[in-house]
Amino acid sequence: MASAELDPVGAACRSAALSAAVDAGLLRVPETIEDKPMALFYDLDAWERNLANIRALFGSHWLHACAAKTNPLFWFLRREKALGHGAECASIAEVVAALENGFAPENVVFDSPSKTIPEIRYALEKGVHLNMDNLQELDRVVDLLPGLQLGEQQVLGLRLNPLVGAGSIAAFSVSTGKSKFGVPLYPDPKYQAELVQRVTKASFLNCIHVHTGSGGMGLKQLVSGVRAAVDFAKAVNEAAGHQQVRIIDIGGGLSTNFEDDTLTPSFSEYADALRQEVPEIFDASQFERVISEFGASCHIKFGWLASRIEYIKECDGGRIALIHAGSEIFLRSSYCPDTFMKHRVLPFDATGRPKAATDLIPHDIAGPLCFAGDVVVRDAMLPPMDQGDIVMLMDAGGNTLSLHTTHCSRQMPSVFGYRQLPDASFTFETLKGPQLIKDTIGVWRP
Repeated sequence: MASAELDPVGAACRSAALSAAVDAGLLRVPETIEDKPMALFYDLDAWERNLANIRALFGSHWLHACAAKTNPLFWFLRREKALGHGAECASIAEVVAALENGFAPENVVFDSPSKTIPEIRYALEKGVHLNMDNLQELDRVVDLLPGLQLGEQQVLGLRLNPLVGAGSIAAFSVSTGKSKFGVPLYPDPKYQAELVQRVTKASFLNCIHVHTGSGGMGLKQLVSGVRAAVDFAKAVNEAAGHQQVRIIDIGGGLSTNFEDDTLTPSFSEYADALRQEVPEIFDASQFERVISEFGASCHIKFGWLASRIEYIKECDGGRIALIHAGSEIFLRSSYCPDTFMKHRVLPFDATGRPKAATDLIPHDIAGPLCFAGDVVVRDAMLPPMDQGDIVMLMDAGGNTLSLHTTHCSRQMPSVFGYRQLPDASFTFETLKGPQLIKDTIGVWRP
């Protein structure tokens, strides 16, 4: 395992960072109706170490486009761009945001299963890397191209569904026969020959894209999907008589572990598996560019949310701790508690110091929304928590704030980044200020 993966989440300084944040007044007791005693925090050094590790493991001809849907905050987009990453965008709004934040168009990857004609035209005119999801979308591109002048670096890809099966989480599995994504790669030789011919006829198509799924997908399935995409690309190139497909987009999908601080499976394990089973993508003479679209594995383990406990209630079998973040941020955890993200909880007293792990009793960590299922974590074994104490919810760096809902018109929290200095002190940077009430309710105005 690469040394950068040994402590990927900066666990050693996390508790100290919370104490320093409280001392700095970042979780103070509210004084106005705009204030909420909670915030999202990112260990910026650990986050950057993880990205550096990704870049080092794969090769200089790889572009690692971070999935904006996992963490679309502009601070992170700008920093990813500065570090040499691309932006994978699942909507036209994310495309506009990426371009606004300075990404070169060829480093902006536009994926969506339901693009409109104006959205496709916009991507083509801007020179954005466009991955077509289906053959009807391919027909639309064919119709639009005569009126456009494509740049030399324009990338036009087609997404395949390699049909490698579902993982342990059905909602994240997109490589089944019922998937809404991609062109299915049925094993029938006649079908595959016709599909190769269709792609070869679209001579502008120079990229094959595959994404087999996200959470719950094993390395074997991910690698099998990439293998299928490369085999199809080679078949197209053979039929075309030249290297028509020169770019492979392997998607993302590396699972995230919620049981502890380990980043597993690791990027080094994934890179090793790909080198063994799909060596072509590490050879720039065979494919001049390979693109990844990692999202959760780039962000989730590097952020945590802290909230003061507003009230404590006794209940059957334990206590309920009412905090200021619930299903409006922890959407998946609240609505599907047995399936998706299961956040670990660390207890702190009102001064931000860890509470001793003695006399543990079950606590439900419940949010502020008027919804009975608004519980982030059930039966967390904690020392008796009191009003004003603080709970830290782990693994909150991605697919949390970006899933924020407008139910009950709850405000988004402030977001801070921190770095630890050589003297063990901390510096904090505001990555996003608190959402004001006027902006929160503004979405409802006519």
